[in-house]
Amino acid sequence: MNLTLIPGTVAVVICLCLTMMPSSLEGQGSPGTCFTPGFLTVSDQDDLVREVDPDTLEVTSEISMSIAGSIEVDAIRGIAIHPTSGNWFMLAMLSLPVSPAPSPWLLEYDPVNLTTNLVGFTVLDFNDLEFTEAGDLRAITNTLSTGESNFCELSTVTGGPLDLCQYDGSDGGDSIALGNGEEVFRASGGYTTGSATQFERPVATGPNNCDSTVITLPAALADEPVRSLTYWDEEDVFIWVQDDANNTAYLIDEDGQEQLLGEFDHDVNGIALIEVLIPCPTGDNFIRGDCNLDMGVNVADAVFLLSSLFIPGSDPLGCRDAGDVNDDGGVNVADAVFLLSSLFIPGSAAVPEPNIQSGCGPDPTDTDPLECDQTGCP
Repeated sequence: MNLTLIPGTVAVVICLCLTMMPSSLEGQGSPGTCFTPGFLTVSDQDDLVREVDPDTLEVTSEISMSIAGSIEVDAIRGIAIHPTSGNWFMLAMLSLPVSPAPSPWLLEYDPVNLTTNLVGFTVLDFNDLEFTEAGDLRAITNTLSTGESNFCELSTVTGGPLDLCQYDGSDGGDSIALGNGEEVFRASGGYTTGSATQFERPVATGPNNCDSTVITLPAALADEPVRSLTYWDEEDVFIWVQDDANNTAYLIDEDGQEQLLGEFDHDVNGIALIEVLIPCPTGDNFIRGDCNLDMGVNVADAVFLLSSLFIPGSDPLGCRDAGDVNDDGGVNVADAVFLLSSLFIPGSAAVPEPNIQSGCGPDPTDTDPLECDQTGCP
């Protein structure tokens, strides 16, 4: 693009960008930060929620759910994250206020404002819980006096249960996970001599169906009792934690094929998946136009680029290759104009590859001196 800049062009472009910037950008990570998966684990032996590195299974941080003089948590069963608010929901056994044994209270924690809300008493003896994509909270009980394990919906307002259907009872470890398409999978058993550890999926689709078929397990899983089952959406596998001396964890697919994940150094009675902000790594792959490294290309990138060029104290480009939007070997206001034209003016030239359509990739023009000190790409 050939540009002849008239006085005030830069200011007009900056004002245009600031006017068009969507308010939804406020919730995104800081420039130069990327997201990586992490685990949250809970235990029925203490009041801690632990953040765990998924590669090493080492605890990186922990937070107590107890509030002195107000809420005293003795144990936590299961943890699930609300798909909209991001708040954590747990089944907590309390000594203050007292839990009518053996049933837990539904506890809600806001990780942004660091506040805890005691939602209400769950009435039944629940052992695990999970959210649907629509924000409905599903939970399963331990085996009740009826000889069955109830699959229910828990109210996020009162904590009370709505019965959906019943599974045959087990001798412990009842856990659920909503797999691909929100199909309900159940893991249970293996706690008494001669009993089999079970992995089940519904015979028919639907959230209220407890008629299940057993999935054949390998010996490594079938011979040990199960502690927790959680679906890892990005990897399309389940995380299966055993109740053995080493707290062994496996990745298992819906056909029962397993891969050893590792060993936790603590008891695990529930896992949830979170996204953790980390500094973006150095790399050769990038997306041209993704100036703020958030893995998208929009007006916010033009604002970031212009700010880095003209506003003292602004964050610099972490990847100058990404800022070279028109691929001319330099980074200047022409790149911001090129980006805005490609976004908003029909018939304008497209951003050269690697662009948002082609995905992450190296710079095909390797004769320029531009590099990426940081990248949002894997």
